[in-house]
Amino acid sequence: MRRFAPLVLGLLAALAVGCGQSNPELIPQANADALQQTAEKLQAACDQKDRSEARAQSRLAEREIAELPRAVSAKLKDNLQAWVNRIQRRIAVDCKPEATPTPTETATEAPTEAPTEAPTETATSAPTQAPTQAPTQAPTEAPTQAPTEAPTQAPTTTSVPR
Repeated sequence: MRRFAPLVLGLLAALAVGCGQSNPELIPQANADALQQTAEKLQAACDQKDRSEARAQSRLAEREIAELPRAVSAKLKDNLQAWVNRIQRRIAVDCKPEATPTPTETATEAPTEAPTEAPTETATSAPTQAPTQAPTQAPTEAPTQAPTEAPTQAPTTTSVPR
């Protein structure tokens, strides 16, 4: 942003020098005021890290330069356009939000090892095993057979001839 501010200030200075009420080759006061406001808005947008607004203001400045009266010196118009072109090239760099610094790894010393004692072994008792019960099987029921009834036959009567 430090480089950008002098560019806009240079544009403002060119506008101040270029305005003249008596010399038709200079920028009329109304046009100079409009260009100066645009330059100030461009600077404010860059200060706020708003690159899209800075670009919009630079395009507006180009239109305002193009709309200057024909009587204005072509050399003065070219000079103003050169300033705007330079500003436009610097917007991406000078109006960029500052990057959040990426943490860098710092070398750390390995902790100094103090002599360590050998680990103390403690006797543990052998694990006790609980007796495992044999799995119990549920008795399976034998299928019950439904009683079968013998077919009943109607008593047969024999008829005796009479």
